[in-house]
Amino acid sequence: MPVAIDELLTEAAVKYGSGTAFTDGVHTLTFKQAEQLSKRVAKHFLKMGLQKGDVIAVQLPNCMEFVLAHLAAAQIGLVFNPLSPNYRRQELTYMLGHCETKAIIVPGSTSKFDFETLAFEVKEKLPYLAHVITAGGAGHEESVAFSAFLEEDPAGITEDDLSACKPRPDDPSLIMFTSGTESNPKAVLHTSRTFVAPHLRNGYEYQLDEQDTILSLTPLCHMFSLPMIMISLHQGAKHYLYREYKVDELIAVFGREHVTFLIAAPAHLLDILHHMKTAGTAADDVNLRLVLTGGTKIPSQMVKDLRDVLQCNVGAQWGMTEVCAGSFTRPDDDPAKAWETIGRVNPTGEVIIVDEENNVLPAGEIGEIAFKGDSLFVEYYRNPDATKSAFNEDGYFLTGDQGYLDEDGYIYFSGRTKDTINRGGLKFHASEIEEALQMNPKVRQAAVVSVPDPRLGERACAYIALRDGEEWTFDEVKSFLLEQGFAKYKIPEYVEMRKELPTTPSGKISKGPLRTEAQLLGQE
Repeated sequence: MPVAIDELLTEAAVKYGSGTAFTDGVHTLTFKQAEQLSKRVAKHFLKMGLQKGDVIAVQLPNCMEFVLAHLAAAQIGLVFNPLSPNYRRQELTYMLGHCETKAIIVPGSTSKFDFETLAFEVKEKLPYLAHVITAGGAGHEESVAFSAFLEEDPAGITEDDLSACKPRPDDPSLIMFTSGTESNPKAVLHTSRTFVAPHLRNGYEYQLDEQDTILSLTPLCHMFSLPMIMISLHQGAKHYLYREYKVDELIAVFGREHVTFLIAAPAHLLDILHHMKTAGTAADDVNLRLVLTGGTKIPSQMVKDLRDVLQCNVGAQWGMTEVCAGSFTRPDDDPAKAWETIGRVNPTGEVIIVDEENNVLPAGEIGEIAFKGDSLFVEYYRNPDATKSAFNEDGYFLTGDQGYLDEDGYIYFSGRTKDTINRGGLKFHASEIEEALQMNPKVRQAAVVSVPDPRLGERACAYIALRDGEEWTFDEVKSFLLEQGFAKYKIPEYVEMRKELPTTPSGKISKGPLRTEAQLLGQE
């Protein structure tokens, strides 16, 4: 099992050769070309003066440049830091400054947003940021065009130079910032040992092979999708790089590209089902084998609808930037496991459930999910206090997620610790109400948070974004939830309609801003 990406590339080039490794529908890279071009890009990185241990950031959509930059950085010991294209000046200044980033790759000046100008504005404030590289049209005189890296090898850089920079398994290789749903994001540090081999083992569990085509609707800058670059190389699968999410064209893309393995957030899947129903779209040419989803509690009806409409299996996955893919259901599992559980722990991990005193709880008792294993991160970069507080005395990472284990090792997810709402001593998880709201055809996004209350302690507020053209009153929301059979104490006593709810790069609703707003509701 390879523990380094350069080894993985070499093996894939020999084994799969001229087969299609990556395509965006226009451009195609074979497995051999992926090896050759990523080496060429790595040489150009060295020519620019980047050195082993330097941090290189990318703020790109799902595209060829992202893939090649990732593979190139890994071969010469650069620390790869993928950033969401949604980030702007405040986030970039903090993140690039925290990592003392030496170079950043951004879309060119012809994109809908001028990432290049933003990068140079940030560069003026950061003395360590030496290079801005553009993928696409370059408008700034100091920009370096990524396309120039692909034309020919730079003079004076040899294969021996690449070999001299080859990272060791425990060298830093990846920094990813947490989603920041609660507060300022932390920089999660992984090595090749924690990132590469554990994910390749997961690829076997997904039953991927050369007949598969992977498509990720979630961005490559997120831990849900980034490992698919390695997994597709190792398993010989074609990886279709889907750049811009457009729900009305997806069914055609699935058929045209022969997509068999889809990675998507529940919100994406609800969009697809809603679009197919309202547009009367048939799935005759769709041959999806497996849809992998997660990031939140998965609505049971959504899983049933996907299996019925798209004739595919649905897998549930739970993970965090710190633990990677911590657990997931396997394709051969009982279909109900995908909505009842978040699967079993990954092949190299271990999960226990602990109480508030860190005592291990028996099967069936709800507590905090704690994780240990090969895919566990090394540290929060330059934040030793946060690192220390994240682990218990036995070395388990305390995830902040609530759930319980059954006798067969399946994990039942209850919700985030902060998602427990205590209304006058009666407790319930926000995810119960969120799941019901998400399955209403009028709703596009829904989140439930607590509101401070002087008498009851907490009440619930539902933040809802409706689909275009829909209307829903407060009384109708309450009536709908009562009709679903919920106890009255679980019905939100505040409902706030929004055009859009804040989200993390993975598409998960960011509750931090909503909790801040809800604090004010309790003061009215």
